[in-house]
Amino acid sequence: MFEKRSEDNEDEASGENLVELTYLCACNRCCRVYRYKSSDGRSFGTKNLLEHVRQCKGANTGVGQLKLVQCLQQKSAISGRDLADVKRKEVAYCIDGYQSFRSVEHAGLRDLLQTFADLGAKYGKFDVKEVIFGRNVVTRETMRMSTELKARLKEVLTSPVADNTVALCLDLYTDDYRKKAYLDVHATWVTTEFTMQHTALAVRHFGTAAHTADNIAATISSILVEYGIPEDTTPVTTDHGANVVAALRNSIRLDCMCHRLHTVLESAWRETKSADPDASSYETAVSDLCRYVKQATGIQEQLPKSLKHGGDTRPWTSMYRRADAVEASYEQLVSILTTRGK
Repeated sequence: MFEKRSEDNEDEASGENLVELTYLCACNRCCRVYRYKSSDGRSFGTKNLLEHVRQCKGANTGVGQLKLVQCLQQKSAISGRDLADVKRKEVAYCIDGYQSFRSVEHAGLRDLLQTFADLGAKYGKFDVKEVIFGRNVVTRETMRMSTELKARLKEVLTSPVADNTVALCLDLYTDDYRKKAYLDVHATWVTTEFTMQHTALAVRHFGTAAHTADNIAATISSILVEYGIPEDTTPVTTDHGANVVAALRNSIRLDCMCHRLHTVLESAWRETKSADPDASSYETAVSDLCRYVKQATGIQEQLPKSLKHGGDTRPWTSMYRRADAVEASYEQLVSILTTRGK
């Protein structure tokens, strides 16, 4: 809604002297105007608006405008029987679809359901099956959105690339379930306002190709070309894997400090075990205890922190996680194992 100021007739005629009045709404029957928030955004509540809807005698204007009750957030008046039905439907969603119970708390799912609730308020009752899209359509929309985002990101990176304020970070990894190999490339840059920004440029499935330096270099080059990022002048942070180091032999490569710290800790722990038999015995005892608890029945459920069996990429991390779990559950372990005569 706009208010005219009459200092200049020409400005009025051109619309340049209009001042926007915010936080106002109008009844679509009698056109009476209400303010629902103060100028500083403080809410006045909706009781007077809803009361007007119930008492308004104005004629319907025929304009396809949402009603107040469709726009405003109202206190839920859903019956207990209907809420119980919602709970049963949520249970069916988890059980029939093999979904985690936590999935019903996912923000994305709740946003989707709220969208349907809003559409129901706008259009009336409808069959969700006629509105919701299938996996093929969602896949195509994801690709379309990805293309749009990549185009915007390329535009955003134009200035930082020209200013040489872009740095990259990449890693090769294998997922824990399907054992597929991926290469991901991330970019960090500083804006002209001296704020740091970060984004993932790409995650590429490596397929069945060998993880050779040439294959890695070709994949990295194809990603950087898409965004117009020069290879030879852009610093790249990586681990010290021989194939990655060789792939970036013509680039500015920097060692990842986190990986270096892990290497220091692993080397220190390895030397400690060699010099001190007690340290080696401690690691063996922790590993044997975790293995026993994992294989035994009913012990893990009684512990405040489940014992880990290792399996991390870095041995030192596995050892730390196992020792930390034993320390947190030490008293319970003593009690349980004493009862079992262990």
